[in-house]
Amino acid sequence: TKDKGNYDYTPLNGVTIAFANEEANQTLEKGFDTLRIHPEIKGDIYGENEENYEYKWFFCSGKEHKHTVVGTAKDLEWPVTFKPGDYTLYFQVMDKSTGLEWIKSTGLSVFSELTQGWMLLGELPDREIRLDMLTKKADNSLALVENIFDNSEMHLKGARGLNFTGFRSGKQSITHLWLMTDDKDLRLTWGNNFLPVGEFHEIIEVEEMEASRETPRFYDMFPRQFGGYGVMMGMRSFNERGIVTEHAIYMSKPGYDGTETYPNPMNHYGDKKFFKPYPMAFVQLGTFPTGNILPLFYDMDEECFVKPNANYGSTANCIKLADRVGDPFPWNQYKRTIVYGENLREMSSDNYCHCVAIMKDTEGVDINYYIYKFIPTKKNIYFPTGAPLDPTKKGCFTINKTIAVDFDKASHYMFLSSGNVVLYSVGATLYAYNYTYETITSMDMGADICCIDADVVFGTNVFWLATYDETTQKGELKYMGVGGNQTPILAVDDEVGFPVTMKIKDVEWKYGEDPAEEEPEEGENK
Repeated sequence: TKDKGNYDYTPLNGVTIAFANEEANQTLEKGFDTLRIHPEIKGDIYGENEENYEYKWFFCSGKEHKHTVVGTAKDLEWPVTFKPGDYTLYFQVMDKSTGLEWIKSTGLSVFSELTQGWMLLGELPDREIRLDMLTKKADNSLALVENIFDNSEMHLKGARGLNFTGFRSGKQSITHLWLMTDDKDLRLTWGNNFLPVGEFHEIIEVEEMEASRETPRFYDMFPRQFGGYGVMMGMRSFNERGIVTEHAIYMSKPGYDGTETYPNPMNHYGDKKFFKPYPMAFVQLGTFPTGNILPLFYDMDEECFVKPNANYGSTANCIKLADRVGDPFPWNQYKRTIVYGENLREMSSDNYCHCVAIMKDTEGVDINYYIYKFIPTKKNIYFPTGAPLDPTKKGCFTINKTIAVDFDKASHYMFLSSGNVVLYSVGATLYAYNYTYETITSMDMGADICCIDADVVFGTNVFWLATYDETTQKGELKYMGVGGNQTPILAVDDEVGFPVTMKIKDVEWKYGEDPAEEEPEEGENK
């Protein structure tokens, strides 16, 4: 038979795609870096004639292989927005004359310095909250990242504070980051995305109906992260945890599966007559994890310091403390009240970390202020299931008002963990008062001071200070320290200063990757 086939073939254009070595498999930082790739394309027939091709850059995700397109030009320039992880990027070239497609892929690793840094909670002029972060980059430089929390839909107002429990490997399920506002108290993911998990009263089981009929509001979760003065701040205790709300106090033990239940509010003396607690627990912060730390509380109704009558996880109430003749100060106040409390981070020994409270007279023509210094309670090592030991009074210091001028007018207080120095601010003036030698120094910060917070990373005599000018709606975050022996010396680190556009209310260190981040963004490989 005669072959009548047509062997007159038309050659088709074949395409070769190449990436430069330095542009393939890049590792970039979310929110800072831009992915740039300039591929080399050659056709068997059309050569490098770009008019013959259409381009598409995309990531592929999910079982349905959903494409997230990030570019349609030959050269890619894409600001990295994906959360940290490993991705595969595809570059598709289509020959418009034939409809044939060629694809080449490359890897992309995304990381984020939001893993560690100082979270900055502040307010805008309309009182809406904003959360920024000061991150430490690979070259040890610091960078300010704005708006790490999306408040565009909730419009939360009134920044009250942040509370991070500290990170510990293997205990991520009980690692908490709390955002406290006037509107809501939210638990956030604490890795790189700071997404809302839920409101405090919805996701933490507290039985507060006995103490209050109101929606529970979060004030303190203790113990807080310990001060190891390094990058990886740790969870002080992962077996024991307590909570202070607006109307109640709880002490419990997290479950092995990470569940947390807080039954039986304990801010009473066995009679179920609940007192109003001061909104923090006095707990030793220390420098390493431990299971032998117990708190003190303050009864705002009867004006007294109290201790729990049992350890964490037991049905407990509070016990009033006995005063003795010759004590430096009373646990049970007479015509005095609490003004401010703080837990210090000394490094010498965890058993001797102090807590401090500023007290003041409530009656009389001449109102005096006092500093109480004490060591909170701990377990009885000979009877660990019994009542905690009594706390230890370490000293009382009366503020010399002729030297510590306007101490009663201060808007902010903060204690140094090294040295007997208390910082306080009045308007734009910062004071450093040594309450043992009764010496003082001051510094004009140029605008009203809106925040003073001790730093938990670099040392015991350094701190963050923020200013804000209501007229210009601009401020500055400063890194400062205190030196000197008998007389304090204030110093500003001129190399660490950041202009800000919000009124900072709180600074909180955060470290760690949260394995329970919300659903992955489009484009993330699964």
